[in-house]
Amino acid sequence: MNRAGYVGRHLLGLLTAVFMANLAVVGAAVGQATSAECSSYASVPLPAEAEKVAAPKTTPVCASYRSYRGIGRPVNYSEARECAWQERLAQKAELGQPPVVGGSLILADLYFNGAGVKRNIPLSLRFACESEEGMAELALPEIAKLNGSLPAHGPFEFCDYATTTFSENYCADYASEIKDDRRNRYFNSLKPSMNPEQRAAFEKLLAAEHAYIEAHADEVYQGGSIHNIRTLGSQDILQDLFRTDVVRFERKEWPALTGDQISTADAVLHREYEKELGQLRTQPNEANDLTLVTADHLAVVEKAWERYREAWVAFARLRYPDNVARVRAEITLERYRLLKTIS
Repeated sequence: MNRAGYVGRHLLGLLTAVFMANLAVVGAAVGQATSAECSSYASVPLPAEAEKVAAPKTTPVCASYRSYRGIGRPVNYSEARECAWQERLAQKAELGQPPVVGGSLILADLYFNGAGVKRNIPLSLRFACESEEGMAELALPEIAKLNGSLPAHGPFEFCDYATTTFSENYCADYASEIKDDRRNRYFNSLKPSMNPEQRAAFEKLLAAEHAYIEAHADEVYQGGSIHNIRTLGSQDILQDLFRTDVVRFERKEWPALTGDQISTADAVLHREYEKELGQLRTQPNEANDLTLVTADHLAVVEKAWERYREAWVAFARLRYPDNVARVRAEITLERYRLLKTIS
């Protein structure tokens, strides 16, 4: 959902009296929506299992979102729900937020989507309101459009309606982990087709790519309250580019580069790098602003990228021996295109 189209709080409500009279008739209740705010859902009854959860003394580390979405572990809705109840109690006791997302927000998703439980939209909205009122209320128009159905494109995610910097940041972390897990599964699926030498080189490439992506944060402007989202977004673009390259090369879809482009790629990159260094060295920084990208930052990241490129070349020699020059030039020109956006 594109939040840019929404201005202020959209309070397309849902007929609370109908909800409270018959929670099972979810679709009809949503269809008859007229007006409601988060206060309308505070008295929606909790399921019996909520009473059986022991109050934790510290913030749980079970990470309900990972069990819910199968991040680094099998999908297990029962385990996710059990963990989320504990996280919710920890939130209420002000023991701290769970890592990334959890507690009431994951319970909201579980009950809205009927993931391992009977769907209960009013209860889901109670949990969404507990997590962030603005998020829940911004989601109401889309919920009304669904008229009791699930989205056709996949599970409903309240994180799509995050309204504060805090929730946008931890929802961005959540989305990033989901994408990382999908990428890692794809990479692992390739390894059985590799001989031991190729597999070892691929592991080194993955490590070099990770180091480069982490270093890249230093060439992203760190000012403002959404710097985390900005950094994750930029890193995500590079991760997607790496995965795209692997997919293309595995399919033998080689870069359409001319001989001249291949032979001059290094020189093109070097000129752009020196140009960016010069601009960064002369930028005003009277207040010694630590949020700015500096020439020193760029130099450190460039070294990490060079190690990444050499890891690509080493892997290509073993996996794509007839196309090493094309792979090297493509990775080099990708860095050139990125450098043009730095300053």
